[in-house]
Formats: sequence, structure tokens, C-alpha cells
Amino acid sequence: MTIELKADRTGGLAAIRMNDRSMGTNFRALRNHIITIVGDPRGPDSRAKNAEVELDFDDHLKYEYVIEAITAISGMIDPEDRTKLIKLIEKINFAPPK
Repeated sequence: MTIELKADRTGGLAAIRMNDRSMGTNFRALRNHIITIVGDPRGPDSRAKNAEVELDFDDHLKYEYVIEAITAISGMIDPEDRTKLIKLIEKINFAPPK
């Protein structure tokens, strides 16, 4: 899977795209889409362990958005047990610089 983060002129986040599907600028939508692809990580059919993402972002994008993207796709707090982390994507690669 490929996730692209596009920057505006000032380095702010202009767009999130995953496999050519627009997520607007909403990291929650990105996380929810990841869950639909890999399955519920708490269930027996989770494909999260083998999933891999390539993260591609504009050079002048502020780094905080890269961190937010990694946070959104790598895991989440279990809503039923707030002391437990649910892992999503563990294999995250960065696209080579353009």
C-alpha cells in the first residue's frame, strides 16, 4: 500500500491519498480505511501483521504530519481497554526522495 502526503506552499498538509484514494486531510479516515483493509486487529482474520506501507511525502511537508500519519497507521488505543495498544501496520517504509 502507498500513502502520499501532499504539502501546501507553507508545508502544511494539503492532502492524504492512499492507493490513489483521497482521504482529505483526515488522519482518522486514514486509520479507519487501514482497518477495513487489514481487518480488525483483535479478530482472528487480521492481516495487519503482513501488511506493508510505503509512505511518500513532499520534501517541504512539516514533519509533524509525517509523525501523525505513522501514528494513524501503526496502531491505536483499544477503546474497550484504554491501557492496551492495538497494533495495525508494523512495516512502514519511506519512498526514496524525489
